[in-house]
Amino acid sequence: LGTALQFQVARGALCYAEPGNAMGTLAATGVLHNALGLIVKRLPFIGRIASDISANGVLPSQALPFNVAQILKNYNATITGYDRNAAGSYQAQAFAIPADQTFTLNYWPAVSLQLTAAEVNQLVDQMTNQDVRNAVINKLLRRGFNAFAQMLLAQFYSVITAANFPTNYVSAVGTMDFMALGGAVDQLLRNDALIPNESPDAILELSCFREFANSLTPIPNFSGVSDIVESGVINQPVAGCESVSRYNLAPPGDAPRGFILDPQAIVFACRPPLEEAMNVPNQSIYYEVITEPNTGLSVLYREHVVPETGEVVRTITTMCGFAVGLNQHLVRLTPA
Repeated sequence: LGTALQFQVARGALCYAEPGNAMGTLAATGVLHNALGLIVKRLPFIGRIASDISANGVLPSQALPFNVAQILKNYNATITGYDRNAAGSYQAQAFAIPADQTFTLNYWPAVSLQLTAAEVNQLVDQMTNQDVRNAVINKLLRRGFNAFAQMLLAQFYSVITAANFPTNYVSAVGTMDFMALGGAVDQLLRNDALIPNESPDAILELSCFREFANSLTPIPNFSGVSDIVESGVINQPVAGCESVSRYNLAPPGDAPRGFILDPQAIVFACRPPLEEAMNVPNQSIYYEVITEPNTGLSVLYREHVVPETGEVVRTITTMCGFAVGLNQHLVRLTPA
C-alpha cells in the first residue's frame, strides 16, 4: 500500500488518505486495517494470552497441530534460581508443563459483505458526500468486523467451562466493586505456579461490569465513569487487573458473572487461509493478508465481483483455535 494510507491505529483514531481507485480496494483495506486495530484494542486478551500467531497462510487440509506445552513454554519467561553448591553443577532451566496435548485450527470464521456499485463509488469518493461515505465505512466496520469479533469471542468463551477451569469466586449480584474484584484477583494469585507480577485480565458480564464501573466514581483517575460504561473496556491497570472488559454477548454458562484469567489460562493459534482455499464461484479480483502490528493477528481480506449485479463482495476471514492452557490460571465468577 506504500504511502497511500496513513493510520493511527494505536490511538484508536481512524485516518484515511487514499487515492481514488475503481473498485475502492485501497479505501476498503484502509478501513479494515484500522478496524483490525480497533478490534484488538476492544479484545485486549487476544494480544495477551499465550499464542502462536503468524501471517503465513495455510490450507484447510493442513491440520497443523499446535502443542499447548510448547506455546506455554515459549510464552513463559520465568527463570528459577538455584544454589550452585547444592546443585553440584550448572543446570538447564526446567519448566512445569501440563500433560502433552495438541489442538488444531478447527475454527474458520468468515464474514462477507456485499457493496453495490454505488456504495463502492461512495467509498472511494471523499469529496461529494462525506455522510454517505461514512455510512459505507460503518457498514464495513460495524457489520463486518463486529460480527467477526463476536465469532472470535464466542469461540474463546466455549473453552471456559467448570470442567476445564474448576476454580470459582462467589460474586453475588449487586456486589461487584473495586474491593470484590481485588478479592477475585487474590484468589487467582493464590493458585499455584503463577508468574510473579503477571497481571490478569477481567471479563465481566454486562450488569457486573456496570456495578464495577459505578464503584470507581470516588477514584480520581476514573472520574469519567459514563465513558467507561459506554466503551465497555478499561484499558489500564485497576484492582490488580491489566484490563477490565464487558461484551454484548452472553457470558459462558459456567461463568455467569464473568471470569478473570492470566495469559497462560488459554492458548490461541491463528493463521490466515491461503487464497486458493477460498472456494467461491467467482475469481478474486483482489486479496491481501492484513496484519495488526502490535499482536500479529492476521486476517485474509478478499473481494470479488458478482457479474450479474456488479456488486462487490468483500470477505474477511482467518483460521484459529483455542485450547486450555494451565487450568488454575482462570477463576470463574459465579453468583453463589
